[in-house]
Amino acid sequence: MRILKFFLRSILNKLPLILFPKLNVFILRLLGYDISYQSRIYSSVEFMGDILIQVNKFTFIGHNTKIVGGSNAVVKIGSYCDISDNVSIVCGTHQISKIDLSRIAGKGIGKDIVIGNGVWIGYGAIILPGVKIGDKSIIAAGSVVTKNVEPKTIVGGNPAKLIRTI
Repeated sequence: MRILKFFLRSILNKLPLILFPKLNVFILRLLGYDISYQSRIYSSVEFMGDILIQVNKFTFIGHNTKIVGGSNAVVKIGSYCDISDNVSIVCGTHQISKIDLSRIAGKGIGKDIVIGNGVWIGYGAIILPGVKIGDKSIIAAGSVVTKNVEPKTIVGGNPAKLIRTI
């Protein structure tokens, strides 16, 4: 199975970025990801780590976006979402070690991320572990989202803060 995944991933990396979005989705489904056939995903999108991913219908995921897991984390992306290029969605983190005095990063853990329906995530944004983004929200380009985002709001900055409600 590992060799098959490597082979399929190699095919994805060789494809033109958006020329065959349906083929990209087909290959990702073969790799075991729950992705709607109605979604469009660039071939340069990377799903890394021990992670379960669900992408609903009519969602677009742009060039060089990375979804990084940890410890069986789940990423749920709703319908009608637009996720721009170079976005990072990161589920993996560490507990703070109180036992090992040589390092502070303790046991690796995964926290789920939920992205609601109709969400727009701008270029280069980073979504950190455990975050829930409400329906029809906008994440400004370059933002670092560390806390939940209410529905129909615009957030931006590092860390992301409320800009206004829609």
